Amino acid sequence: MPVPLDHDHGADPRREHVLALRWLRRDLERLSARCPTDRFPPMVSTSDLVRELEELIAAIDRRVPHIERAGEAAIARDAAALRAKAVERLAELARPAITAVNGVGPT
Repeated sequence: MPVPLDHDHGADPRREHVLALRWLRRDLERLSARCPTDRFPPMVSTSDLVRELEELIAAIDRRVPHIERAGEAAIARDAAALRAKAVERLAELARPAITAVNGVGPT
């Protein structure tokens, strides 16, 4: 007989994910302002980064807004901005792959 487990102790499990997204965005913005990415090699492989960006976008898309909560408009706005940046980064990562397939070098 299966026994249901409540790992979140009655709290909405998505709440922590939303808060983590805000902290992640803040940390990424601070890091990108401090050190340009062209001076440092990537710490993760491109395929891992693509997978993580796709997971991030999917998580943001799954998020259900809770209008009754204080600060929800700001959270939704931040999530939309983060999603747009993730989509933009995916497009940037796809460009070199498309260039390599077409046989045209970088300009």
